[in-house]
Amino acid sequence: MQALIDKDAIRDLVLAYSRGVDRQDFALLRSLYTPDGVEDNHAGLFTGRASDYVDWLQGSLPHLACTTHAVQNHLIALIDETHAQGEVYVIAYHRLPADGGGWFDQIHGSRYLDHYEKQGGRWLFARRTVAIDWKRRGPSSWEAGHPDIDGMPLGTHDAADPSYRALDHAFFARRG
Repeated sequence: MQALIDKDAIRDLVLAYSRGVDRQDFALLRSLYTPDGVEDNHAGLFTGRASDYVDWLQGSLPHLACTTHAVQNHLIALIDETHAQGEVYVIAYHRLPADGGGWFDQIHGSRYLDHYEKQGGRWLFARRTVAIDWKRRGPSSWEAGHPDIDGMPLGTHDAADPSYRALDHAFFARRG
């Protein structure tokens, strides 16, 4: 039974990471790593301490119009009571500024190669490596004023996101 509880907590950790990045919730992201956590190689973009990685994200993500990380397969191997490893498949979408104005879309299939540690009763990232399996880039097809989305609540990467109004505060209790 404990193995099932631990695996579910690790899956929750991975989903919290996606939410933290997509909502640009840097306090949440900081709470997900061990104090000596490492981003071993984030797809060739960053390598170093997890705390520096979150600082890097805090400087980089505001320049993007949107990010969405959709977790797919997640294999977890429990090593012992406080250590585990995982391979997480994810499809990530980024709307990035284009040279000369406007936006372009980048969609890629990646895998997080994770090392987890349980500290203080919580599973955390000890080390993450990101491998890119494929990537597609092209002009953005998003039009915020398109009639198809008229009247719909639109997601944002900050506290104005509809989830902060629609979901109970307990949903966000993971912050520590």
